[in-house]
Amino acid sequence: MARRGRKRRLDVEAEYWRLLQSGVGTVEACKQLGIGRKTGYRWRAENGGLPPERLPESSRSGRYLSLLERKRIATLRERGLGIREIASRMGRAPSTVSRELERNTLAHDQGIYDADLAHHRAQERIKRARPAKLRIDSELRAEVQAKLDLEWSLEQIAAHLRALWPDRPERHLCHESI
Repeated sequence: MARRGRKRRLDVEAEYWRLLQSGVGTVEACKQLGIGRKTGYRWRAENGGLPPERLPESSRSGRYLSLLERKRIATLRERGLGIREIASRMGRAPSTVSRELERNTLAHDQGIYDADLAHHRAQERIKRARPAKLRIDSELRAEVQAKLDLEWSLEQIAAHLRALWPDRPERHLCHESI
């Protein structure tokens, strides 16, 4: 049974932002998702051209461990399996599992890896220490948005910003930031 209403819209919007972050243009992203161009432009305008602060976990990159994967690590660790065996069973690199255990098992945890606690700690680390330049500088955001509306590439926009404000490095962005 297909999802309806708000839940489905959030999934589509999350996929829209994922496509934009992967380099697909707005028009093409809307076409792929079967939504109107105006909807995509509205979502961008509502967020100042930036993806929402928090996307649903299902839309995040597979690079990061999910809560389910962390619970699997905890279960396999309790059974006494080694890092390589856990990684093999999960289809992840041993270094990923090793780093996860090292980062999220603190001294006062008494050597016990708690998946829920580890997930919370990881979520806290994801939060930016400082606000993004595009969130705090409305003139910079407007300039970037204008070029996005013209469907310039992210690399073109980054080069344009450096040429436009050569003596203002606080307004220079790399294409990944855009």
